[in-house]
Amino acid sequence: MDLGKLLSNLYSILKDASSKCKVLDESFPSSFHEKDPNKIFSSYCTYIKRRSDANGMIKNEDKLKLTTISQKFEDGFYAADQGGFYRLYHDIRLVCTMLIHYYSQGTRNYQMVDKFYKFATELLLRECYKIGMSLSNNKTSGKESAEPETELDSIIAHDFIKMSTTYKVSIAQTYHINTGDTDLFSSMIAKSNLDNRPPELPNSNFEINKVIPQTNICEEAPRFGFIAANTSNIPDPTLPPTEMMSRFLHPNWYALPTTVWLKYGDYKQWAPSFNENGTVVDSTTRGIIWLQRIGYLQLYQDEAKKTEGKEDTEVLSSEEPEGVNGTKTDDMGAESEDAKNNKAVQNGEGNNMNHEEKIDAVKEDVPDSLSDEAKDDQALPIKLENLLGWKPSNYIDNDEIDEFKSGTQAKLVTSILTKLQKLRKDRVSKKVYRPSVEETQLYNKAQRLLKEVILAKQISKLPMNHCRSFPVLQANYNGSIPVVRLQPTRKRKSKK
Repeated sequence: MDLGKLLSNLYSILKDASSKCKVLDESFPSSFHEKDPNKIFSSYCTYIKRRSDANGMIKNEDKLKLTTISQKFEDGFYAADQGGFYRLYHDIRLVCTMLIHYYSQGTRNYQMVDKFYKFATELLLRECYKIGMSLSNNKTSGKESAEPETELDSIIAHDFIKMSTTYKVSIAQTYHINTGDTDLFSSMIAKSNLDNRPPELPNSNFEINKVIPQTNICEEAPRFGFIAANTSNIPDPTLPPTEMMSRFLHPNWYALPTTVWLKYGDYKQWAPSFNENGTVVDSTTRGIIWLQRIGYLQLYQDEAKKTEGKEDTEVLSSEEPEGVNGTKTDDMGAESEDAKNNKAVQNGEGNNMNHEEKIDAVKEDVPDSLSDEAKDDQALPIKLENLLGWKPSNYIDNDEIDEFKSGTQAKLVTSILTKLQKLRKDRVSKKVYRPSVEETQLYNKAQRLLKEVILAKQISKLPMNHCRSFPVLQANYNGSIPVVRLQPTRKRKSKK
C-alpha cells in the first residue's frame, strides 16, 4: 500500500474541508508536542505560561518558531512510519482547541471549527483501521503469516488506540428554567467537546440539562392505543348518545344534479355574470343577487329615460302657442311703432327720426349671437355666494375651450405640465421656495383640465360583460339530506 499517496490524498481532502475555517493555515509553535492526547490543552497552557511575562506577553516572540499544518505536510513531517497519523491528529486537535477558545460559543465559525475537528478525526480513524486491516490480511494470505509484527504495524496500531480513546462525541445539552407553572426547555446548545470554558448561562435562573439518547432504538415506539384509554365500539347503554345526526348525509358525498346553464339566443345578456356548474347552491339566490346589483339599476335608468322623454314633449307642446302669440304681439308692436313714426314725421321731429335711424343701423351691424348672449347674461341671476366662493382656478381660458372642442386636450395638459416642471426646476435651482404667479396659474389650469377630463368620462356607459348562458333551475339541495341508512342484517341460516 502506497502510504505517501494516502497522505497526499488526506491533505487534499482536509484542505478542501478547511477552506472556510482555515484550520490548516493557522500558526502554532513548531516545538510543542504532547504524547498524551488527553493533556494537549493543559500542556499547551503550561507551555505558553512559561514563555510569557506577568502581563501575559510572550517573551522573545521573534525567537518562537511558528508553523502550520500545511507547511508540515509539504515538509513531509507526517510520515506514516514515524507516527504521522498521531502527529496529524495532535496538530489538528491543538489548532481546533485554540480556535474554539478564541471564538464565542454558538457562533458560525465556532461550529465550523468543531465540525472540521470531528470530520478530520473520524477520517484519520477510518484510514488507520483500513491500513491495519490491509496489513493483517496481507500477512495471513501469504507466507508472511509466521513473521512477527513489524514496526509499521505497531506504530499504526498505537496511533489508532491513542486517537480512538480520546475522541468523544459530546452529549447534547439544553437550557432549562422553571416558571412555576411549567418547565421550559431550549433547543440544543452547540458546545464543542474541546471547549473547556465554563458554560455561559443567559440568566442565573437557567440550568443546563443533558439530553440522554434513547437506548432501545431497535424497539418500536409505544403506540397511541397503549397510552390512551381503551374504548370499545359498543356504547354504554346507561350513557346518553353522543352521536348527532347519525342518519344524515351531506350532498357533497354524492353526485347530485345541479343547475345547468344553457344558451338562449338574444336573452343571454340578462343572465348573471358567473357560472355555477358543479355547485350545490340554488340559482334563485344568484338571480336575486344579480337583480339587486344590476336589474334594479337598469330598471331605474329605463324609467328615468321615459319620464325625461315625457317632460320634453310636454315642454314643446306648451311652448308652441306662446310662439304664435308672440308673433302676433311682435306684429302689433311693429304696427304701433310705424304709427308712432308717422306721427313723428307729421309733427316735424326730423332730428329724432335721424337718431333712431342711426341706432337701427348699428343694431343691424351687431350679430345676432352677441345680442342673444347679452340677453342670456341679463336673464341669469348673480348669486353672491358663488361670487364670494370664486377662486382663480375657476377661470377658464379660450385655449381650453378650443382644445376640448377639437378633442386635443391631452396635448394641452402635456404642454402645461412641461412648462410647470421647467418653472419649478428653475425655482428650486435658485433656492426660491415661493412659487411665482405664472407657476400658480399653470398649476390651477392643469388641475382644472385634469378634473374636467375625468368628469367628462362617462363611466355609466361602459360595457358590462355578462354570462352568455341562461340559467335553468333544477333540483338542488342545501345543507344535509335526510337519508335512512340501511342497517346490516345477518341472514339466518336455514336448517336442512
